Amino acid sequence: MNEGARWRPPGVKPKHRIGHRRAVWAAGVGLAFLAVLALKLPPLAHLLDGPRFCGACHAMRPQVDSYLHSAHREAATCGDCHLPHGLVEGAFYKAYTGTRDVVTVALGNYREPITLSSHGTEVVHENCRRCHASVMALVGDTARDGGPRCFACHRSVPHLR
Repeated sequence: MNEGARWRPPGVKPKHRIGHRRAVWAAGVGLAFLAVLALKLPPLAHLLDGPRFCGACHAMRPQVDSYLHSAHREAATCGDCHLPHGLVEGAFYKAYTGTRDVVTVALGNYREPITLSSHGTEVVHENCRRCHASVMALVGDTARDGGPRCFACHRSVPHLR
């Protein structure tokens, strides 16, 4: 018999046990998932979605300054416009884009003026439609079938250009 092996009666199979490394890895993934979801839960979301947090990066100061002088400052945070509103999608999008943006700015590898990605464009358009649903019910989805998005005409809302 091997040293360290447990004795079992003949014919009794060992119980399948999840390995220690696998259990630690699974717990780590679970905690990481919960940490990402926490990005969208109040009050953390309130702290991380607003102009104080977004404006902490010098590259975003012009956008934050224009936002602070717009009507949107009374009703919407940066995250209300720039993040998907679903809990899981919004949390992962926030974690991904936030990390990407911090790394890009830290490396000095960003363009000015700062522009939206193609996916960011869709997110912002959908959020315009969500908040302004009563107006959009009269107008319809202008971007359907390749038409213009809301900010094609309303580009200076809330960021001056």
